[in-house]
Amino acid sequence: MAVDNSILTELDGVFPANQARSREAQARLLAAGERVFAEKGYDEAHVSDIAAAANCSVGSFYRRFRDKEALFRALHMQFILRIGRNMARFLAMPEWSDKPTYEILRTLIGNSARVIERHHGFFRALFQRTLAGAGSSYILALRVADNESGRLLAAFLRERGEGVGEDLDETCILALRTVDAVLINRVLRRQITGDTVAPPLVVDMLTRMLAAGVGVTPPD
Repeated sequence: MAVDNSILTELDGVFPANQARSREAQARLLAAGERVFAEKGYDEAHVSDIAAAANCSVGSFYRRFRDKEALFRALHMQFILRIGRNMARFLAMPEWSDKPTYEILRTLIGNSARVIERHHGFFRALFQRTLAGAGSSYILALRVADNESGRLLAAFLRERGEGVGEDLDETCILALRTVDAVLINRVLRRQITGDTVAPPLVVDMLTRMLAAGVGVTPPD
């Protein structure tokens, strides 16, 4: 999840990485942190584990992040920025002009499932931070990003002459939030069940739910 380094350095506990070598080490540490969070969870992950997974020294870690929480804060910012960019880019794809809206929604859900599954370490860590009482600000920021995605989807549906409800923006926000909640729950349960996050049956079910919620008619 690469992101503009200048944005990361505005975060509390994330130190500037001005040279290319330093930025590359920072990126490796972030990717390693997510892998370690996926394997061990946030609470059991240690800075030494993250540094080793990134092929960096512990000293290298502390030159870039004040502590484990600062690294998680940077992962969170990366994900927040990625949400809006991905949705805007997806809805602007020219190939949608001759595709049924229902199929576009299905593709959107499949893409969301793959993103959430790919970053399950982040979500496992977020869940644990929330249980510890430290996740409220992170959840709030994710909801703000979800709101923007919902507004983008509502505008897309209006342009196509579809969607129902007096407040289509709010309808889309709530519908997308519900879909994401189901997918995140399945990601968290995967540690126990070993199930695939979004097999075709689940994608079909979520597509029907999203389409019904926003007023898109399924194909015959």
